[in-house]
Amino acid sequence: MAHPLCCPPPLTRWLEVQVANLTCPQHWVQYLRLLRESIWPGGALLKYPRSVRTKEQKMAAKKQALQSLMSILPDIVVEILGVNKCQLSWSLVLESVQQPLINRHLIYCLWDILLEFLDLSASVKESPITTSASAAPSNSRSTSVSP
Repeated sequence: MAHPLCCPPPLTRWLEVQVANLTCPQHWVQYLRLLRESIWPGGALLKYPRSVRTKEQKMAAKKQALQSLMSILPDIVVEILGVNKCQLSWSLVLESVQQPLINRHLIYCLWDILLEFLDLSASVKESPITTSASAAPSNSRSTSVSP
């Protein structure tokens, strides 16, 4: 018997497909390009900080983001929860990602996941440089170059 808090099978399958789609290599390439372009527009760091957006611009961007997020929900979810609850949930998500501390933690977690996915520790352990450096005897005296 399924746990009562689990998603119904069609919704679970939909979530699996969406997560697989969002994490496919083609999307990672797009995400990294977008990140690179947002940090280094045109391949160079900005000399001056971007202008501060007005309150109207921020509200328009928030409205557009909410509409985009609502559009990705399947109709069955909107029917089950209702439009108001879905909008409230997405509004809370948008409000949460406006918090610098939460964003910083989120970035750290994503980097941890990415590094774990890339498994760089295995390549470091197998590196010939690491092996030769660890095999060399350590010299307790410091060497200095005199003029």
